[in-house]
Amino acid sequence: MTAKKKTKSRGTDEPFLRLMGIGGAAVLKLLGVAPEEAEEYTFRSVVLKDKRMEPDTEGVPVLEGRGRPVYIEFQGYADKFIRYRLVSRIMLACAQNEYADSVLGGIVYTDEAYKKAALPVKALGDKDSKEIGKALEEIVLTDYTEAMLSEIDPRLIVLAPFTVASKMNKTELLSRGRVWKLKIQTIYPEQSVKDALNITGLFIMNRFRDITREEVISMLNFDLRDTVAGQQIFDAGHQEGVQEGILKMVIEALTERFVTVPPDIKKALYSVGNHDMLKELLRHAIRSPYIEDFKEILAKVLASSKTEKTSDMSDRI
Repeated sequence: MTAKKKTKSRGTDEPFLRLMGIGGAAVLKLLGVAPEEAEEYTFRSVVLKDKRMEPDTEGVPVLEGRGRPVYIEFQGYADKFIRYRLVSRIMLACAQNEYADSVLGGIVYTDEAYKKAALPVKALGDKDSKEIGKALEEIVLTDYTEAMLSEIDPRLIVLAPFTVASKMNKTELLSRGRVWKLKIQTIYPEQSVKDALNITGLFIMNRFRDITREEVISMLNFDLRDTVAGQQIFDAGHQEGVQEGILKMVIEALTERFVTVPPDIKKALYSVGNHDMLKELLRHAIRSPYIEDFKEILAKVLASSKTEKTSDMSDRI
């Protein structure tokens, strides 16, 4: 299989795209594609004429004339119009490629809440209100156990973090993580082990918000900075200054997630002078489902910063 990476990351997009590169057939099996058909696909990121109408991944059969194009969205946050977006992207891709045959569209939700938040797609002008979206294959990772994923395809072990409770005790999680590492080293070929561990580490950080980078490194014995997403979170802007680099990454992450960043938010961000606060805001920029949620968090951070400054001044006096 081959994979082309996006130059930017958005939430779980980068680790899922990397997974498609080393185990895309396994993901197709998860969506119900027959094993013999799934193994005939190669994967690439698709850029349509309208950048905002871009499927995360498109699967194209290796053997010409066999199989069907596959468009997959990996959904790691609540988006009411995720089904609308996927259907419109498929339509746009088919129109641009003048393709009018069978297509598979799939959504992999990382949590049941994200599926429940998605609105059904209604056919325009249909008196019976039949749903176009029913043609989509949808699965929720939290519906599966680790054993169920392994039965479908052992390579799906990298999705194991989504099969355990997000409130799992940290000690137990660290223990589970070491077991996942051993399984990955057994299942994946040597040249793919590092990539599989990177993917698993990023999924762990997406699923468990209070775990630190150091704990993930200890668990899996690798460094998240080997990935693009990890670099964005932990290793931004060395040449321009770490703090300025992180600030730019916050704005870039918000732009990638929400297309435009309101001027008042940009102005507020430039007033944050604390390195650790900017790192925390970067995490929220990647994870917040809506720009309003991020704005609320930013306001709390600024209020906390002002309180600390007032306290420092009082101590000096």
